[in-house]
Amino acid sequence: MTSSPAVSAAANWLGTWSRPSDRPAQLALVVAAVLLVVAVAPGGTLWLASMFEGTSASVLGRRRRFLTSAFFAAAFLSLGYIAVYLRGGPRAPEAAVYWLQGRALSHGAFTWIAPDPSANFRASGLLFRAPDRLSGVFPPGYPLLLAMGFLLGAPMLVGPIVAASLVFATWLLASEIGADEERATPRSGPPTEEVARLAAGFSVISASLRYHTADAVPYGASAAAVALCLACTLRGKRTGAVRFFGAAGLALGFLLASRPSSALAVGVVVAVVAIGLRRERSAARAIAWSLGAALPGLLLLLAANRAATGRVLTSAAAAYVGVVDGGPGVARLGLPAILCLRDHLLDIANLEPLALLALVPLVVRAGRAVTLTAVVVAAETLIQMAIHDGPKPPDAGTRLVASVPLEHALMAFGVSRLFQRAFASGAVGAIAAALLGFALHASHVHQALAASDDGHPRFDPDVVREANVTHGLLFFSDDAGYELAHDPGVVASHGIEAARMRGDDHDRLLFDSLGHPPTHRYVTDAKAASAPWWSPPSAGDAWRFEAESDWPPIDVRGGTVEATGAADSCASDGRVLRLAPTGPGAASVTLALPVPNEPSAFAEKVGWLVIPRVLQAGGGAIGVLRLVEELGQAPLAEWNWSNSAKSTSCVDLQARTVELAKDRAGTWLILGAQGGAVMLDKTTILRARPAGARR
Repeated sequence: MTSSPAVSAAANWLGTWSRPSDRPAQLALVVAAVLLVVAVAPGGTLWLASMFEGTSASVLGRRRRFLTSAFFAAAFLSLGYIAVYLRGGPRAPEAAVYWLQGRALSHGAFTWIAPDPSANFRASGLLFRAPDRLSGVFPPGYPLLLAMGFLLGAPMLVGPIVAASLVFATWLLASEIGADEERATPRSGPPTEEVARLAAGFSVISASLRYHTADAVPYGASAAAVALCLACTLRGKRTGAVRFFGAAGLALGFLLASRPSSALAVGVVVAVVAIGLRRERSAARAIAWSLGAALPGLLLLLAANRAATGRVLTSAAAAYVGVVDGGPGVARLGLPAILCLRDHLLDIANLEPLALLALVPLVVRAGRAVTLTAVVVAAETLIQMAIHDGPKPPDAGTRLVASVPLEHALMAFGVSRLFQRAFASGAVGAIAAALLGFALHASHVHQALAASDDGHPRFDPDVVREANVTHGLLFFSDDAGYELAHDPGVVASHGIEAARMRGDDHDRLLFDSLGHPPTHRYVTDAKAASAPWWSPPSAGDAWRFEAESDWPPIDVRGGTVEATGAADSCASDGRVLRLAPTGPGAASVTLALPVPNEPSAFAEKVGWLVIPRVLQAGGGAIGVLRLVEELGQAPLAEWNWSNSAKSTSCVDLQARTVELAKDRAGTWLILGAQGGAVMLDKTTILRARPAGARR
């Protein structure tokens, strides 16, 4: 029994190997078998080349024909990935946030208004800035591409277009590496054009790149930008034309606006190469071109930061991590992260051993361009494993996608070194091995992706159309579905207004405030999705607002907050909001407390009874709860308690009466803790009866 963990670790490392079980994998197996026969058969590679290119065309015509074919192949394979594995829509956890940010940018704004109650419009990956502004936590570069797709009515076509650009960037990078080597040391071997085509072929058949250019995530676009930036830098160095440094600057600016961490390594390379130009005047012009071209991307990032957080140098991701986790989010480099590099090796060419081809050019006549490319790959790997620029560190494979096209170029030159006299056969054999790896190995990873999360996107517009839902409220029980469906430019009276269902009187209050529009609930499971008619239940005069419904919180200081389960306790709905100080000092969290509108009241102000409920579990923590009308003002009511109960119990704190304007939409609760964690269960409010009135 002692050997079981080792066996499990080895099995996990090797992954799944079995016969193909879906059509794409089966087709890949057939094509791989044909290509293997072509690779070993006499004259097979010449026959294959003549079939696809034609022998009478000029070199330029054959190049154009190849690139056009590769562009369409990559784009259509990414479209096929959307249909077969994504099942028609975004599937990645972060894709829903990018989708919503792109939709908001299509309306011309980085941020949008969260109507009251704001809890029905806040969700994971969205930053709330008091009093009513929402924004996505990701940089604006890739959402801007999605916004263009939304304006054209086809946002899912952005990925296939990125796939075509990724093929071009890979081909161009390999061409520049080959041109640099031919100029430095004339050599015998395959022409650079053929090596560049092999690199583009690796890009087309990489299942990982098909995923990252099919889903609504920025990693494929970032990979294309990294490869294009490096390729233009090498061409500018080779030709001395500073305009290529401008093209590199444009790609660098996109990286700054989409994935700033991916811009670090390649940005340093652009600067070093530009400074190293032989003529001082050319060096100054190259730096000016690259900086000027990168400036729009940088300004876009800073403008998004300013809109989301109010500070130019504070990103929405950093502010969000500070609220959710209580501190900056940095993924530390360590052994578990390094072991996850196996995922990246699989992503390169569908088969881990094939990635070793990228090391061959480094040990067999490594030129300057090869060395520079390898340095960028190594630096990108270290940077992405050590830091991240989102609310949560993505998995290793996702973090390192930006270096995949560079590795494809190195792999192509690795094949050229190993098969100098039979490059065509070696190239066809390498493509066949990559397809075989997908059929027998990598395809199972993508099948697992397709089957995850009920096997379909969290929101399908066709389901709503088939239910004849044209306007009104549409409630979602999960964050991703709500973020995919929500359109900041649509209100319930003129279209479908998506909202996050909270399961308490937040839902009823939203329903009432909009004048009881047609309301449906989006329900999904492993079998199907539906949008049945639904109406929020009423609990009479009392309004119950669960503390955990106000997630993510507005602001956290000096501690961490989590919405946690308390199923075995007396907590309402079995969940509470837990605040724990991270040090010896006090911690606080700001929550929104909505107030029902009372337009029929004769007086300008309305009295409300506010009754908080806390969960005590011992520990001696001191809790304080303040209700304020506006942030920064003196409290209208305050509660204090000591978490000294010997057993778990729920305590309704003393009812306090507060007077608010009759059209007041909401107030704020500030929960504090010192000496340990405190837990807020819910807050109940009801109209205070005038003195002497009968109950």
